[in-house]
Amino acid sequence: MSIFKTDMSLNDMLEKMDNNQGVTETIHAGAVFINYKLQKELLDSQNTFNKKQLFWSRILSLATIALVMATMLLIKFS
Repeated sequence: MSIFKTDMSLNDMLEKMDNNQGVTETIHAGAVFINYKLQKELLDSQNTFNKKQLFWSRILSLATIALVMATMLLIKFS
């Protein structure tokens, strides 16, 4: 049975490490799991930000295409 599980919250892991519940100085798995949790949170927040940026980038590119076509039509019919 492992001491740390991937579905544990960060606070649960820190509490287990602080209370020395089965955690010795030779076991560094807690730090690895904490690093994993923090990286996962960071990636999730970055993905949310990137999705928003991608949405607005697509809108901007479609607006640019529409403006180019409108400009070409104005030049053709003037």
